[in-house]
Amino acid sequence: MVKISIFSLASALVSYTGVVAADHWITVVNNCPGTANPWVADTSCTYSAARCGQTNAYTGPTSYSVAPGGSAIFKLPNNFVGRVFDRASSSACGTDGWDCSLLEFNFDNGAAATSQSYDLSNIQGYTRGMQAVPWPSNAGCNTKTCFASNCALDQAYPPGNEGDNAANTSCGAANLGITLYLCTPFDK
Repeated sequence: MVKISIFSLASALVSYTGVVAADHWITVVNNCPGTANPWVADTSCTYSAARCGQTNAYTGPTSYSVAPGGSAIFKLPNNFVGRVFDRASSSACGTDGWDCSLLEFNFDNGAAATSQSYDLSNIQGYTRGMQAVPWPSNAGCNTKTCFASNCALDQAYPPGNEGDNAANTSCGAANLGITLYLCTPFDK
């Protein structure tokens, strides 16, 4: 069972109250004992190459430095495809998250490709425990939790193996926000 700190929950609720209807917010909460360095990367022309040139650009900050117990918010546009990862967990992550644990997402809002979806992925390497909690709680959106490289296949894609799509969750066309917890509260 994962315990969520009152500060982390308050941070997520504060970020939720300011949601603008046309955007998606990813709030990254650092439950790690050290500073986290969350990054967002556009994957529309790399891992989602079929949509290259068909998605909206993200023009906000690509990274933050987040102290233990702190949080940061990426406000992403509709029709954006990307990933968020913690570069502080591994110097091999680069600017696209290669070799790192990832939150991958597709904010198509029910457009041509797919409905909104997200997953946790360790395919390229496990570097950081994560929990992705959707908000508001939409039908079909599931919390995904993976705090070890061998977590259940319905929670995250395992290292080196794409497996089936059990780790993916689809959420329909509503504006989706995600709170991404890095590390467990017990890691402090």
